[in-house]
Amino acid sequence: MTVMEFRDSESSTRRILRWTREWGWFASLVFVPAIPDRFSRVYDDILTASNWLGEESMFFNLGYWKDSPQTFDQAGAALARLVATEACLGSGDVVVDVGCGFGDQDFLWADEFGPKRITGVNISAKQVEIATARAAELGLSDIVEYTHGSASDLPQSDASATKVTALESALHFPSRSRFFEEAFRVLAPGGRLVTADVVPLANEHVTSRTSRLRPLGKLVHGIFTTSRQNHTNAEEYRQALIAAGFTDVRVYSIRDNVYPQYAEYVSVKLRQPEMKRINPLIRSFFGPRGVSFWAPWLDYIVAVADKPPVGDGR
Repeated sequence: MTVMEFRDSESSTRRILRWTREWGWFASLVFVPAIPDRFSRVYDDILTASNWLGEESMFFNLGYWKDSPQTFDQAGAALARLVATEACLGSGDVVVDVGCGFGDQDFLWADEFGPKRITGVNISAKQVEIATARAAELGLSDIVEYTHGSASDLPQSDASATKVTALESALHFPSRSRFFEEAFRVLAPGGRLVTADVVPLANEHVTSRTSRLRPLGKLVHGIFTTSRQNHTNAEEYRQALIAAGFTDVRVYSIRDNVYPQYAEYVSVKLRQPEMKRINPLIRSFFGPRGVSFWAPWLDYIVAVADKPPVGDGR
């Protein structure tokens, strides 16, 4: 089942009708008060494969561009490999991947790192359905499975996983602190949590020219961080992980290898005729002009945190 099979071949009329429905769904989000339900609607009805950039994958992240990948698919895979490497993913691992999207990182991990089991958890029922079908198509159903659930109430039992991951998904969670508590609960002693996440850039790192537009920054933070509970910069993120019980916490920024290269790539990519399938609002927001609007206010971090082993005394 190829990526393009998830993208209907559309006439101009059908495309305009789809865009009209999507604009209606955008407008209706103001009447969906619960954050998990709101983002379920976004990913079920708006941010679909028809509205994203992959050619051979369905990665829904901004990518990691440090080693000069040539395509969006390669950049998405590079970010997935970075998370797996930080997790020290290996053959004995039982992984819970929270906010798993369409499953591309799980398929890559299963192929390249060989964990024992991966369970993807997602608030979007449609993404769970598609990811499950793709896992079956790839012959990975014995290793990779998907379930509908919330990051704030993970459907896993205590100490049942060795690794928990969240690849560019925690920004959509109702509360990162609650997710950290849940990750700590489902991890076995000595287990590890790794996230790749978009957070507000700490004030001291915002350029003086940009900082003059403080209300704009608050708008960007509101768009990208769902609720005030999630307005946490990198240092606050680290402190929240420690408060949840994690040790050996590392939080570092990769924004210089994400936003500039992503903006350069989409400035060329979105001029291609095939990209006209993407909703104009989404093209504008995730295109180079959109990036110039929101990237100056945002950090992109990788966080690594361990649950203490048995006998640690904490």
